[in-house]
Amino acid sequence: MLRVMLIKDGEGRVAELRSTLEQAGVKIVADVMPAADLSALIARHAPDVVLIDADAPSRDTLEGVCVASAHGDRPVVMFTESNDRQAMRAALQAGVAAYVVGEVPASRIRSLLDVAIERYAVDRARREELTEARQRLAERQWVDKAKGLLMSLRGVSEDEAYRLLRDHAMKNQQRIGEVARAMVQAAGWLKG
Repeated sequence: MLRVMLIKDGEGRVAELRSTLEQAGVKIVADVMPAADLSALIARHAPDVVLIDADAPSRDTLEGVCVASAHGDRPVVMFTESNDRQAMRAALQAGVAAYVVGEVPASRIRSLLDVAIERYAVDRARREELTEARQRLAERQWVDKAKGLLMSLRGVSEDEAYRLLRDHAMKNQQRIGEVARAMVQAAGWLKG
């Protein structure tokens, strides 16, 4: 059974939404007002999805969603009557997986939530891939700088400089990027 936490931000249609969720066989594990520490509430109730029922998403709620999305592992779906593009954009930038305007019949709510869960998983995987790619690029830049230093200081070829870095990394059980970074930073400090 899908477990959701419902956050009421404004008058909204919370009673109607609660009824729709129950008809669809979705379990509401918590029904709360926006709080300063949304992350703690999400951790405590451990829902599969966080639903926000909002007249129009408030700045405080969006900031809470942003923090909760960064530290949590749950998609956030916002139900609202506001089709304002700026509000929509702000909600999506805050980490909302789906921004739903208007009513959703009980027959469609489960598929809407399933799509939001899958969309969140895809976005999360892409963010992780991007973070890894940035890390590899940064390490590669450190390795290139360290190779240049070794080539200059020891008068070795690029291949030999790389081998020296790799051997040192293996001997010390470190990543080659870490060794290269430490070397470049130490050289900068010595020049400094």
